[in-house]
Amino acid sequence: MDINALKKFVPFSEIEDKYLEDALKHISLKTFNKGDMLFKRNRSVAERYYLISGRVDLIDARFESTPVEANTAKVTNALNLESPTVCSCIAKSGVEAFTIELEMLDRIVSWRESAAYANESDDTEMVTGEIEVSNIADHDATDWMSSLLQSPLFTKIPLTQVQDLFLRFKDVPAEAKEVVIKEGEKGDFFYVLASGRARVTNRSESVDVVLEPGSYFGEEALLGNTPRNATITMTESGHLKKLDAQDFEALLKEPVLQYVEQDELGTLGKPHKMLDVKMPMEYRMNHVPGSINVPLARLRSSINELAKSCAYVVPDDAGSRADIAAHLLCQAGFDAYILRAQSENR
Repeated sequence: MDINALKKFVPFSEIEDKYLEDALKHISLKTFNKGDMLFKRNRSVAERYYLISGRVDLIDARFESTPVEANTAKVTNALNLESPTVCSCIAKSGVEAFTIELEMLDRIVSWRESAAYANESDDTEMVTGEIEVSNIADHDATDWMSSLLQSPLFTKIPLTQVQDLFLRFKDVPAEAKEVVIKEGEKGDFFYVLASGRARVTNRSESVDVVLEPGSYFGEEALLGNTPRNATITMTESGHLKKLDAQDFEALLKEPVLQYVEQDELGTLGKPHKMLDVKMPMEYRMNHVPGSINVPLARLRSSINELAKSCAYVVPDDAGSRADIAAHLLCQAGFDAYILRAQSENR
């Protein structure tokens, strides 16, 4: 299996080579004999199955069979798009397939989409946000707590948790030239720049942004469980407030992210739009009817085009990207929800 072979399948066809190299490390090649079952209906399967050669039948709950043959348009996507699975998959000939763990695929795609933010806009203020940094105050702000609470994102945190949130922040002195976070490393903390200044850069040299007191950063790597997509270096001495991943999950992620079922959409209190943040080819292959496609990598640059009179519902079949998108929408002051997994045909 090489990169060119991998590019025949979705979503790998829309991912740059540097991310595909990482994906190849996590792919398993498997062979099946005629009559073997690749996976069974109504089961939670941790891997995505892709057909390389041979023929399979997908058998649904009514025992109706859909034949699928390798090297046709139908098999550019995974054989099992839903979890739990809606079909059983039976080999009708000798079959070769590859699998990749859904969690790993989700991380790779989320990292790629998140990193793509930095190349999506020529506007300096927008780019700052797109590399997981958000301004929460005027440059003259001195009270970082008050500034933080003025952010649309933090207005969604229950007041009963606000005091606990600030108590859990740890004060960290930072010296000039100190690297706070480094591109490519695992995300471990959420940060607020309480005093001093810092600079944001990335390896492609497409970003060079100065941060003032009253900026927070680091949440996207925690939301998507993906590596950092930029490096932040102090340009003068100051102080940071940091929150570890566990506290971030409990105090910032869980209270902010709201989930909704399909039959609850009529109770949102305002009109809603379905916003699918998968890549275009993924969207064409599988999406909720009536949804609009705004890939995560373009969400920041498109956010000013969204109407705040609407609530936005993000289907959770985008995995971690749905969490990141809903968080970004809340951060921008929108009412955002995540639509729990649906098993219906889309």
